[in-house]
Amino acid sequence: MLEALKKIDNRLLPRMDDFQYGPYIWLIYLLVFFISIVHYQPVDHTFAYAVLGSIVFLFLYFNGFWVSGNRIRINIIGIVLVGTLMSTLSPGASVFFVYAGAFCCHLGTTRKAVIGLILIAVWIGILSLVAGHGSYFYIPGVMFTFLIGGINIYQHDLSLKRKELILTQQEVRDLARTSERERIARDLHDLIGHTFSVITLKAELANKLTDKDLEKAKAEISALANISRDALSQVREVVTGYRTSDLNTELAHAKYVLESNDIQFEYRFEELELHDVVNKELAVILKELVTNILKHSEASKVRAEIFQSSNSIQMQVTDNGVGLQSSKKANQQTFEKSGYGLQGIVERVKKMQGDITIESNHGTEFKIKVPVNTNTLEE
Repeated sequence: MLEALKKIDNRLLPRMDDFQYGPYIWLIYLLVFFISIVHYQPVDHTFAYAVLGSIVFLFLYFNGFWVSGNRIRINIIGIVLVGTLMSTLSPGASVFFVYAGAFCCHLGTTRKAVIGLILIAVWIGILSLVAGHGSYFYIPGVMFTFLIGGINIYQHDLSLKRKELILTQQEVRDLARTSERERIARDLHDLIGHTFSVITLKAELANKLTDKDLEKAKAEISALANISRDALSQVREVVTGYRTSDLNTELAHAKYVLESNDIQFEYRFEELELHDVVNKELAVILKELVTNILKHSEASKVRAEIFQSSNSIQMQVTDNGVGLQSSKKANQQTFEKSGYGLQGIVERVKKMQGDITIESNHGTEFKIKVPVNTNTLEE
């Protein structure tokens, strides 16, 4: 039964973004016409004529949801003609003019829609004068035609503007993605292009020197290895820069990752105006710390705090895990030698002219301080 109703629905109405079943509910106003026929039966077989007229109306009504622009005029005129003919049966036929007015919003522009409403109202007035219909016909006909038609015009305009806004936002996102891809391609080309050219020249030179001067060939090969390592380091730095999010995003990600591994995570992040470099670098450091906590700490609770103290921005990350076995209190030098795999964090802190300390006793606490004065920071 449901499948049959769905097939009928698919034939009667197109898929709509808003209320799909609204057009069926709006047909309830046809009851006004049929109820009024009970009181007005000016000709024989009145009910049969009413049913026939309603069938024609329903065809024009449902077809109206599939067409727009100039083609919708045929449906509007057809419904007006049905209303005109049915008005000989009952003043309740004024409801058909309201349906015609409701379709005016699809005429193409607001101006055309308003003109359509005015023409329908004028026709109701002419019909009332010629046929002698009373106030029960023309007052509700004109009033509700303008009311429902006006509401539909307003909602239709809002819908069009919303769709235009969505399209504009999508275009902006597409342009931003295209621009970002071009920037990444340009930066990687500038970074790698020259390096690969040098590598090629060094490799060719080493190949030529192999049979002539073995020591120089070895020196060139050694230089090749250094250039390759340096290029790899630069590429990693660039890629990391592109992947880096801000602290807010990284804190949210840390909460998701840690709690997904049954590690409770709490954080406090004061509202600070951070330099872009500080924001990016602290986000990377936080990500590295969270990664290593997951790998090594065996912690069940982690807390992060980011705040301003005096002339420095501080980030403290504490866990209740096994701690660093190498020392209970470490400075940058011991930290670099700890084998904890976080030397990159020290380098980033140094880049920001800050310092880092670690306290390890029934867990580990990382304290990072960087200067507030952003003039000393380098992009």
